[in-house]
Amino acid sequence: MKTLIICLLLSIGTIAMAKDPASSKVRTRISDDSQTISIQIDGFKHGRKIQYDHTFDVSGMNVLQKELLTYRAFDSQGLLPPLHMMKWLIFAALGLTGLILTLILVIIQRMKFRLKVS
Repeated sequence: MKTLIICLLLSIGTIAMAKDPASSKVRTRISDDSQTISIQIDGFKHGRKIQYDHTFDVSGMNVLQKELLTYRAFDSQGLLPPLHMMKWLIFAALGLTGLILTLILVIIQRMKFRLKVS
């Protein structure tokens, strides 16, 4: 368990260090009126000009689907969205990771129990 926590902290640290604010000047604006999301990204990243302005119809989408759409818009420009904008996406990823780890532990425990019984 300690190894898992250490790996998680190291990966978070690596991601934080990978961002180079000196070479990136990006301004974003996201407007959500529950029917449409308007995403505007303007600025420079590593000397490359970024101009992105799209409006998406999101009627009928849940919060997670909207965040995934926002993530894809940022990813299409080679950017990571701000973490505070991706709460549900992060929560879903952590939940899925926890579920997978729990299943692995249950399988390992069952295998150990079967070896003791035989």
